[in-house]
Amino acid sequence: MEFRDFDGVRIRRPSVERAGLESEEALFRGDFDFDSVHLDGGDHDGVRGGGEITRSLVSDVHLANARLDRLAWSDVVFEGVDLSNAVIRELTARRAEILDCRAIGLGVSITSASDLYVENARFDYASVDVVRVKSAVVFSGCSFRETVFSGDLSRLTFVDCQFTETEFAATGAVGCDLRGSRLSGVRGLLTLRGAKITSEQAVSLAGIIAAESGLSVIG
Repeated sequence: MEFRDFDGVRIRRPSVERAGLESEEALFRGDFDFDSVHLDGGDHDGVRGGGEITRSLVSDVHLANARLDRLAWSDVVFEGVDLSNAVIRELTARRAEILDCRAIGLGVSITSASDLYVENARFDYASVDVVRVKSAVVFSGCSFRETVFSGDLSRLTFVDCQFTETEFAATGAVGCDLRGSRLSGVRGLLTLRGAKITSEQAVSLAGIIAAESGLSVIG
């Protein structure tokens, strides 16, 4: 089993045998169940459905404006998938990777996540609600401009991410690691009790924290 390591955080990588996968049309309409396949390409703008994807690769699929009520991923890799303005009402992810994807305006509720890795994805103007993280979740090199984060953000790690005018409404944040990411004009910092930031970030955020605490900074 392969792992990704991030400053003490270890994530199990998906078990996907790319060379042995058969290509299959990426039909996400209605109830679906994909196992050990390569879902490659296709425009499914506005599709409605839900189901399970296991031991598979999903690449270059256009799912903008999709409405997916229930998704369960296990040992899955997503590459170059477009989820812009899509809605995922109930996502369960176990050993999954999301690489180089667009998720601008995405609305997603993560009901359960374990060993989830997201790299170089754009979540600008998105809404991300996290219900439960069972083991490590890492976002690396992602953009969260005007994104709304809610729910239990404990055990989430952000590596070299950009938060611009991001709003946090966390119910828990113990162990949430924001060190090394850029925080600009963010809101809801007081909901992130227990999260990790650097001393430099603390200094740059002092004004925002004071304002949210109801303090008046004069002079």
